[in-house]
Amino acid sequence: MLAIAVWLLPPLWSAPLVAAAVVALALGVRPQPGGAPSTTMAKVHAADHDLRSLIAPLAEGVLLLDGARAVVAANRAAAGILGRPFEGLAGASLITATRDHDLAEIARAASGVAVPVHLSATGHDLVATATEVDAGAVRTLLVMQDITELERARRARADLVANMSHELRTPIAAARALAETLQSGVDDEVERTRFLDRLEGEIARLGEMVERLLRLSRLESGTESFTTSPLDVGALLTTAAERMEPLARQYDVRIAVMLADTPLVIGDRDRVLEVLSNLLDNALKHSPAGLHIGLSAHLDDEQAGRVRLEVDDDGPGILPSDRERVFERFYTGDRARGSGGGTGLGLAIARHIVQRLGGRIWVADRSPGATLCFTLPVAEATDAPR
Repeated sequence: MLAIAVWLLPPLWSAPLVAAAVVALALGVRPQPGGAPSTTMAKVHAADHDLRSLIAPLAEGVLLLDGARAVVAANRAAAGILGRPFEGLAGASLITATRDHDLAEIARAASGVAVPVHLSATGHDLVATATEVDAGAVRTLLVMQDITELERARRARADLVANMSHELRTPIAAARALAETLQSGVDDEVERTRFLDRLEGEIARLGEMVERLLRLSRLESGTESFTTSPLDVGALLTTAAERMEPLARQYDVRIAVMLADTPLVIGDRDRVLEVLSNLLDNALKHSPAGLHIGLSAHLDDEQAGRVRLEVDDDGPGILPSDRERVFERFYTGDRARGSGGGTGLGLAIARHIVQRLGGRIWVADRSPGATLCFTLPVAEATDAPR
């Protein structure tokens, strides 16, 4: 019956209830048919149990409380969730141990019901279950399942769906309006050609967005293969600038390459050029006309054995609160600093490529303007260019 009940529970909430049941049974407490523990059972003295050994291996955080709601025993998982030193939990009061009003109230109620809780002190998301027991000194069993990563993934999925809906709505609406206009008939040949060109552009934008989403999915899953070799950094910068020169002329912006004596790096040439192109594209969209974008590389001062590549622009800059999030899919905060446009996926793709190549990517602390940086590992002395 227990297995059937667990099977019927929501997946995120079954683990704390199972842990509570296991610990309660080990303490000699038998649940009533309605799910609440019996108050008529024979007491089992806590001294008869090595409580810490019992709860130590559980992945869920466990607090065993006495009648005054002080901690009799806890496991390290609980200490990690609560952000408390493990050695300081035993003997602490409930509110001192939890430092959270909602979690303390769940423990006081001891209803046996799984309740979602967010701990503001540590930022953890939990599913907490408190159960009354009658086992000597132990009177309340509090089990906490940490679902922080699951919640983060859930929010990321929700954000992705919302952002995709927003991003796809504009080209779809534009394409539909153009198609309806053409369907109703446009007598002027010049106007008809202009509408057809715009319709083709909107369809191409949709295709690019879908292709980039598929590309990002392959990068995230690790299914896209990379071919690495020693690369000349100066040649990479020069090639990237030449590729982006036609677009730079459209924006009336000049790309200035600053070459330095740097060692060879290890990377996939096409992927590194893609990263540079994405960073330059972002910089061009946010740069005032008539100015220039800097493209440079040098040995990284913060991490040995790494070459740091930088793309500088003189645009409005990126707020500190946005500097981590600009590499997320469809994140729109960055658009406040310029004209925006594009699919909103270029920087996300760049981040995954750099991470796959063993480097890191970030926005440097600079104002005004913005500097986007990434690193690549230096090639070993025994490596030879291919």
